[in-house]
Amino acid sequence: MYQYSNTIFNQLLSFLPKYEFKKFVLQHEGDKHVRTLTTWNQLVILLYAQATGKDSLREIETGFNLQKGVWHHLGIKTVARSSLADANQRRDSEIFENLFYALLDRCREITPHREFKFDNPLYSFDSSTINLCLSVFDWAKYRTTKGALKLHLLLNNRTAIPELVNITEGKVADVTVFKN
Repeated sequence: MYQYSNTIFNQLLSFLPKYEFKKFVLQHEGDKHVRTLTTWNQLVILLYAQATGKDSLREIETGFNLQKGVWHHLGIKTVARSSLADANQRRDSEIFENLFYALLDRCREITPHREFKFDNPLYSFDSSTINLCLSVFDWAKYRTTKGALKLHLLLNNRTAIPELVNITEGKVADVTVFKN
């Protein structure tokens, strides 16, 4: 007798607002002319890569193909690095940005309000530099031989939830983004 067990990864995916995500995909025509790698599958693959610390498309492809039996529950049959590279390059990033803000709204609803209060809102602003291959991401010039992008984050200290995320070239200073 087969007993079904839900993976932790699948449980995490259940928190995503799939109905809203489908609306974003339709709005930006994310699945137009797509044969195998849907926008939802791309998201699942990217979340898997992030959670497992995969650094390259080859690592993602190998990791998925080693565990093909697990992924069929998510509707993913196979992952080809060429398909993933094409999707990452061609698919509108606003789909994922809209998903971020939908998740942010959901988090705000369920986040308990903390006991301490300030007279005015308190925010923290910080950034992280993410190294990229300059030959692949020629727009991300950071140094003469290195590429990078910067992830700028405005954190609401009352809720501990990011209020704003901004992605720029790696050499953009925090103060420049903060002023805008």
